[in-house]
Amino acid sequence: MKKLKEVSASFPGVIASRNKLKFKYEKKVVAELVFEHLARVDAYVLVGLVYGGSLFDCASHYTPPYKSNLFGGAGFSFTTSGDRGKIFSGDFGGAIKTPDSVSLRSVCDHIGSVLEDFYIPMVLGCIAPTGRTIRDVLSAPDNYAYPAVFVHCAMSLCPGLVSEQELSEVLSCKEIVKNKGYDLPLLALK
Repeated sequence: MKKLKEVSASFPGVIASRNKLKFKYEKKVVAELVFEHLARVDAYVLVGLVYGGSLFDCASHYTPPYKSNLFGGAGFSFTTSGDRGKIFSGDFGGAIKTPDSVSLRSVCDHIGSVLEDFYIPMVLGCIAPTGRTIRDVLSAPDNYAYPAVFVHCAMSLCPGLVSEQELSEVLSCKEIVKNKGYDLPLLALK
């Protein structure tokens, strides 16, 4: 908890509570990063959800003719369980074993570092567009309810955000462009 409070203090609108970080936008909690304990393996995974913010609000005005990648109405969601990028845990399992007293400080420092450098900026970029928003969609489009709509909203809210190369990658990504008749006109905003 102490480390979570230290980390959250560096980011306006991010609040630490027992096993999670809450993200506030316009005085409402719109996202969370939650540490889930897996009792069977005595380890922790990180779960992220975004269910509000300017990008979510924009995307809520669209009804694509295909199913969402996510359940439950979130605009963005992920878990580190099975994470191939190994950012959170350093291995393919995506979980960090509950540390013993000897390794507690180093594990907490590692978690603080990956929260500050990767996960918090990623969630902030899902609440309102930032310089990393499009790269994050390209790296894991299945984590977004409707990735083409999400990219469209990011481009609408922040003109000039998307480089020509990123737009080309977006347009050629089948996990983003699921229905050419619907998604391509949205992405032609630029």
